Amino acid sequence: MAIKRKEFYEGYRKFFRPTLSQSEVDGYEAMFDYWDSSGLTDLRWLAYAIATAYHETGELMEPVREGFCNTDACSINAVTDLFDRGIIGVNYALPDPGTGKSYFGRGLVQLTFAANYKKMGKEIGKDLYNHPELALDLKTSVEILFKGMEKGLFTGLRFADFFNSGTDWVHARKIINDMDRANLIAGYAQDFFVSLQ
Repeated sequence: MAIKRKEFYEGYRKFFRPTLSQSEVDGYEAMFDYWDSSGLTDLRWLAYAIATAYHETGELMEPVREGFCNTDACSINAVTDLFDRGIIGVNYALPDPGTGKSYFGRGLVQLTFAANYKKMGKEIGKDLYNHPELALDLKTSVEILFKGMEKGLFTGLRFADFFNSGTDWVHARKIINDMDRANLIAGYAQDFFVSLQ
């Protein structure tokens, strides 16, 4: 089902803000291009994926490094600081002894940990394990977002667990990150869903 893009942007301006940057438009367009070619049809899935990216990127709609950093070193420091303060239990940003790469969060959804980069890379046919920076490529990041949410590759839960004969906008957050900001993202998703109609 092709997305009615003009109608979406009209709805976006009503629910969110009147203007979009070119990078925001590029982000939405990349998601719509993927959707239009995917064979997926449940607009609740698309709305929730958009809401997730909107939240995870701080509304930028472009792939970001963890901590909204401009460099890998900054992201490594940001994760290390969280670890040092006891906010997270594992410093997953430490360079891997085998590859020398760091597997901090990258993308439209924050892909973290070496094993997840390896698993997702296998799923999408790209060597994310040896080249984690590929998760910052917009088209690759869109594919990571949708494949991960469709197939349950982030937490084991997937779109179909929350959007089937019923609709659970709030608990769908468990697809990505337990219930962190679940109500906020559910609100975004519902507004995006209306905009997609």
